Amino acid sequence: MTEEWQRLLARIRGFDGFEHFLLPPSAEQMRREAKEGPIVLINIDRLRSDALVVTTKGIELVELGVTEGQLALKARQFLAAVSVDVGDSSARRKEAAETVFDTLEWLWDTIAEPVLNAAGLTRPIPEGTPRAAVPRLWWSASGPLAHLPLHAAGHHRAAELGDGRSVLDRAASSYTPSIRALRHARQAPATRGGRGPFLAVRQPTGADGKDGASVAEVQAMAHTLRGLRIVQGAEATVERVRTELSFAATVHFACHGMSDAEDPSRSYLDLADGHLAVRDVARGHLPHAQLAVLLACHTTRTDRLPDEAVHLTSAFQTAGYPQVVGALWEATDLVSVRLTDRLYRDLRTYGDGLDVTDTARVVHGIVRGLRKRHPGSPHVWAPYVHTGR
Repeated sequence: MTEEWQRLLARIRGFDGFEHFLLPPSAEQMRREAKEGPIVLINIDRLRSDALVVTTKGIELVELGVTEGQLALKARQFLAAVSVDVGDSSARRKEAAETVFDTLEWLWDTIAEPVLNAAGLTRPIPEGTPRAAVPRLWWSASGPLAHLPLHAAGHHRAAELGDGRSVLDRAASSYTPSIRALRHARQAPATRGGRGPFLAVRQPTGADGKDGASVAEVQAMAHTLRGLRIVQGAEATVERVRTELSFAATVHFACHGMSDAEDPSRSYLDLADGHLAVRDVARGHLPHAQLAVLLACHTTRTDRLPDEAVHLTSAFQTAGYPQVVGALWEATDLVSVRLTDRLYRDLRTYGDGLDVTDTARVVHGIVRGLRKRHPGSPHVWAPYVHTGR
């Protein structure tokens, strides 16, 4: 069986363009992928953890003073804190906010700051910097660290804002499962000023089958984009949505979803008649796919943290969307609606199109604005992430 597998690989690699099929990228290829910004590959182990910081100049090893056990404990405490409900006591909410602040500071001190220094991102972004000039940074994390918001690491208490000790103040972050996945996302044709088609898929996201934020999210999208196709309610069946996806360039999912960390292909979105699995999306034909937005979706909570955490955003990138905007944990309805409105207004071009080529920097600017608006509630602004190129 092994010999047959090797012969098959050799045959595939004999075709033009497939010379590196299933091979890890070389150091030269890694440096080439870092032309738009540093790429940080973090490996977590029970004995020690390290980061490989890839830039066009080279690859630097940064030893991190954390272990898998420490990160697992931090991740459990953090996920419990961001799951605190508005109906809980004020003392419990205050305690949870302190845990979130403490975790973000710990992430900065132990991981983010050493990494950013190695990447050359040592100074805060100057005030008034044009959006297109904001530095980019890609994170690829493994183990329990993938449950934590590296993009939001930093000192965010009111007295410390403005001193540059946060990732948000130094670069616009994106995530990628691997350098290979990032390379694949970048090979998809990028469109500027595209006129769509635009698709919104809506199912109730509130408790007990209530609409929740789903209606307001779709309305915010419709206010900006003409010709928006909306598939909702009983019409939003698995088969109907799969068909619609083959025509859409930008899709906004206002529905619940679950991420299966042990088998990413089983991650799914809840639709009218069942689950739309990521594997079904990946099997479909997505010739126009540019951007997927999944703000109402959330990740499963388990007592045991798996070795690898794959969120729906990463799963949809792997399925064929070069860019995905999502949330690492269940976000606040009102804030998600506000982000939706701002996102599409900032991406809109003259006429009726969207320019999604700079989505990461747009999300970065919005999150910085949300941090200013909700300074005492980091769990409110920190979940939003960009995944992809």
